[in-house]
Amino acid sequence: MFKNLWYNTGMKFRFSDFFSDVTNFVKGGRVLGVDIGTSSIKLVELSRRADRFRLLNYGILETKDYLEHPNLALQGDSLKLDEKKTSELLRLLVRQTGVKSTTALVSIPSYSSFVTVLDMPLLSLGETEKAVLFQARQFIPLEPSEVTLDWSKVDETVNERGQRFQKILLIGIPNEIVEVYKRTLKVAGLRTVALELESIALARALLHADPRPTMIVDIGGIATNVVVVEGGVMKYSGQTNHAGLYLTRALEESLGVSMSRAEELKKRSGLLGKGSELELSTLLLSFLDVIIEEAQRLKSIFEERYSKKVQKLILTGGGANLQGVEKYMGEQIGFPISPSQVFLDIEYDPRLGAIERGLGNELAVAVGVARRYFM
Repeated sequence: MFKNLWYNTGMKFRFSDFFSDVTNFVKGGRVLGVDIGTSSIKLVELSRRADRFRLLNYGILETKDYLEHPNLALQGDSLKLDEKKTSELLRLLVRQTGVKSTTALVSIPSYSSFVTVLDMPLLSLGETEKAVLFQARQFIPLEPSEVTLDWSKVDETVNERGQRFQKILLIGIPNEIVEVYKRTLKVAGLRTVALELESIALARALLHADPRPTMIVDIGGIATNVVVVEGGVMKYSGQTNHAGLYLTRALEESLGVSMSRAEELKKRSGLLGKGSELELSTLLLSFLDVIIEEAQRLKSIFEERYSKKVQKLILTGGGANLQGVEKYMGEQIGFPISPSQVFLDIEYDPRLGAIERGLGNELAVAVGVARRYFM
């Protein structure tokens, strides 16, 4: 787990500053997990009794305005979260779903944070803190007072000389991002008790204590996030801006159709188009290969850095619903894609239809961040 630390200098370790409410809050009843994406907001209401979770409610609100007008996206890697629009949509989603809880945890997208792995000799806790702080300044292009840091030791090795080394996962989130999310949920009538990196939420939702080195490929709207987790610990993270919107835009340019029409064709046929739509599927393959190559590259970096092989791969995010993508990606990477069993240990009323509608990929982050409340 990450350290709850303060360090007496300009740049601070202080994730505990906005996680402390969870620690001090009586963990009963129900809680909301909120995932704000490029063009949609996902919401789940979760409860826990003994060792069983229960899905009480959920909702997805999606806007397609951004397809024709990118500046109308809720947020993006170069676009700050639209507080006014997002809070209005979130308030609408809360009202329409009829959720009863106002206690919420929200995920922060990977492109809004800085994540890196540091290699250093095995040091005492105090010495490690100082070393991490020093190296953080080299990786994070912000003033020390503008960023919140946290770190965790994710690996320890011994070389042939008997010298001990450690790998440190460093996460930095701009303070401005934290405050924007808090304000957005507050205006929507929710009380934010925690914020969490979406990569960590995904690992919690998908792995269910599987100890094997596992790569999660999360194909979102504007970014594909690649996370490698071992024994429940996130050990490597990377991303590329080749994602769902990239595939849609490729079809738009190749076929000479509108973005809305390209998105419709992509969802309808995917990689399984036949007859007149065979060309469409062929076009998608060549652009999907770019995403696969980047995932392969990040997989190789992890395996070289940790001297371990990835043994399992899970595909998630909206892009995971592209027809035929699991089979094709599994063939290219070299082993089958494991199913993303978001609801494996979660009870639910069948009338909710979350599993029947195949919504696990879309709701994974929201479920993962909600589960954190009960830890």
